[in-house]
Amino acid sequence: MKKIESKIKYRSFIFTLLGLFAFLLSCENDLEDEIDIVNPYVVSYNPVPGVDGVALNSNLVLTFDDIVYKGSGKITITSDVELAKQVIDVNDEAVTISNVGRVMTINPQDFLSGRDYQVVIDRGIVVDSTGNAYFGMPDNETWTFKSGGNARDLDAPELATQSPTDDDTEASVFGLVLTFNEGVKTAAGSFVIYDASTDAPVHTIDAEGEMLVIDEDKLSITYPAPLSFDTNYYVQFESGVVKDIAGNPFGGITDATTWNFKTVAGSGTDLVVHLPFDSDLADISGNKFDATLGETATADVSFENDATRGGVIRFNAGSYARLPVHPLLRSVEATDDFSVNLWIKLAGTDSDPAIIGNKDWGSGGNPGWLLATDDGHEYAPGNGTDHGWIVNIADDPKNDNRMDWRAAATTPQAPALSDDQWHMVTMVFDRTNSELSVYIDGQEFESSAIASSFDLSTVPGPLYDTVNDYPITIWEDVTGAYNASDDRRGAMTGLMDELKIYNKALSLTEVTALFAE
Repeated sequence: MKKIESKIKYRSFIFTLLGLFAFLLSCENDLEDEIDIVNPYVVSYNPVPGVDGVALNSNLVLTFDDIVYKGSGKITITSDVELAKQVIDVNDEAVTISNVGRVMTINPQDFLSGRDYQVVIDRGIVVDSTGNAYFGMPDNETWTFKSGGNARDLDAPELATQSPTDDDTEASVFGLVLTFNEGVKTAAGSFVIYDASTDAPVHTIDAEGEMLVIDEDKLSITYPAPLSFDTNYYVQFESGVVKDIAGNPFGGITDATTWNFKTVAGSGTDLVVHLPFDSDLADISGNKFDATLGETATADVSFENDATRGGVIRFNAGSYARLPVHPLLRSVEATDDFSVNLWIKLAGTDSDPAIIGNKDWGSGGNPGWLLATDDGHEYAPGNGTDHGWIVNIADDPKNDNRMDWRAAATTPQAPALSDDQWHMVTMVFDRTNSELSVYIDGQEFESSAIASSFDLSTVPGPLYDTVNDYPITIWEDVTGAYNASDDRRGAMTGLMDELKIYNKALSLTEVTALFAE
């Protein structure tokens, strides 16, 4: 029995030792799992090394084997020309890490066209959660690729013309236009307009923002708000803000004398807009409130010589124009008087297409004012049809403070406007005396028994949309879509001449004088 017991004890001791050894081995493996001693490394590059035809605006993308965080170091991008070189610090905002912390995206400036590129990544640009740093690219790896496009274009774009010109003394208060000798694009940066008297920035305009429009070689910039009249300014922008399509940068303008100008002095009178329409959309009032073709116009305007009026504008079906937005073209206060005078010739049109105004004509209760023909194809004084043509007004905010002057409601009834004859229309908004006066061919027509057709005290608020601040629009409503949304309205064509807008209430004597001109 003793021998058997000894054997059992011996075997138990052996199993105990084996269990202890297994336990120690397990602990060692767990310790190795908890302590990460492996450096992060790149598992893929995009663009793929050696690829051709990489888009000029491509990002560089690195995917790591582990979750990583920004460390320190740089990404260096080089080519066979010095101007293509870029050095980007990993902590720059152009470098981001996403996709559960494994993907690094580098957003460089656009590549030059048709060039061989190499990217070098510094050691330590990323670290993992235990502090292990990226060791850098292995000696046997290179990240190279070729950009798309034509490698022969190494010439920077040249500025051909600019508006206003340098040293201009009658510059527009609304924007800038630059024309280059080839197609251009913009990159990150800004155009900055400075007040020359104080060197203070007045507008900083994002080169890739919505205030800038590029049409091949032409770059147009609209100011967020008009500049002041009779004031000196200068413009600056850095090298590379404008590039040609191949990516070659324009050198920019970085001083106060290369592009400086003085804005137009302004009319200094109550006449704030005068569009003769002889051969263009230019304003000759002295304010340079030139009109422009509407953004959604499907046809252009044209100019012709009329036997009665001389040079006039023709609004073809689908065409319309806009005046710029400016404080002088708003009726803000209840005492802001203004008058609109124009000559027009159009044939009868079904429905109620807009002729001129500053409101969304989708509802007569929307803020603003507007002249429209209304079933003009069938109206004649005394023939029993309603409307003919109307002047609609509503104030802001929209509270159903609407008023309508209607040709058919006047006593006597006003003549037809849409009879394919020349007529002068005058609308006088005398807010000081709370009275709307509407004239055709120098004669006033009113509905004295209908207060809502002439009493401006019923619309005491601003006569424009204070939220959208729409421009005065000609041959359409301010949306650019009201006439266009209906085949009958969209078919309206006609002639216009001598549009004048005043910041005062014209008297009968002044209206009569305009008709006699």
